[in-house]
Amino acid sequence: MKITKAQLKQIIKEELETVLSEEAEEELEEKKDEKFLQDVESTGEWTDYTIAQLQKKKDTLMKKEKRTADEVTTVRQLNFAINAKQGDYKKKD
Repeated sequence: MKITKAQLKQIIKEELETVLSEEAEEELEEKKDEKFLQDVESTGEWTDYTIAQLQKKKDTLMKKEKRTADEVTTVRQLNFAINAKQGDYKKKD
């Protein structure tokens, strides 16, 4: 089977388009990650607490058999604050 110049050009063009679109998607994903990670530097209202204090507050709430919606939200905030203070949300290089 022989390939003409026109067919070869078309194949190369399609392959280039595929490669370029994949690279563009990867760059877009990287930018999304960078945008998310650049804003995580402060734990907001929990900034002045140590990890031990945050963990103690969380443990107190977790011991309750039933928690209100506000308490569930607080537990989630405490989890985030603990992770942020441990460096889990630092920008990855």
